[in-house]
Amino acid sequence: MNTILDHHYFQPLADPKNAPSEMAKYRHLIGKYCFRPDGLPGCVLDIATQGEPICPWAIGLDLPVDEFNYYCGNHPAKGPIQCRGHADKLPFDDNSFDTLSACHYAEDVPQSKWPELFGEWKRVLKPGGYMIVLVPEVERWNYAIKVLGQCPNCSHSAPEPSVGDMSRVALQLGMEVIEDRLTDCYEHDYSILGVFKKP
Repeated sequence: MNTILDHHYFQPLADPKNAPSEMAKYRHLIGKYCFRPDGLPGCVLDIATQGEPICPWAIGLDLPVDEFNYYCGNHPAKGPIQCRGHADKLPFDDNSFDTLSACHYAEDVPQSKWPELFGEWKRVLKPGGYMIVLVPEVERWNYAIKVLGQCPNCSHSAPEPSVGDMSRVALQLGMEVIEDRLTDCYEHDYSILGVFKKP
């Protein structure tokens, strides 16, 4: 295993339920996909990064400044955002990245539009590259809102996805399914992790 991967940056949190962010909560699950097969850091694009990328060397993409303020309310970016644009029309050439990460973005897009969205993300991946997508699972998300006091998110398209929904789209696009499962970092953790490989 690459020694960089052993760094605390990719280790599970002692208390993931109280993680400072969704990315911090799940980084240990997806950090291994940020490296090339030779163990060196890959070229990584992080969608909707909010200034907190999946790994220190990732290129973060988020909405243009005027739209970002609306989307994020009064919360400023957590760090630098290297690129501004829209996730469904990426300003990058084909076959540019080893990994693309999108943590809690796809649920804001109707599932009927996922083939176009995932197709655009696949386009910028190099052959053999990984697309990592985290979304809330519909039943657990609803439980979190109704029972645990989770604040609803009006940006979500209804309903939120279930395990297998992302895989169906990825398979239609000719991608290999590596993971499509509940993250289960703690009881009632509501996210699904999807990892898909471009042939």
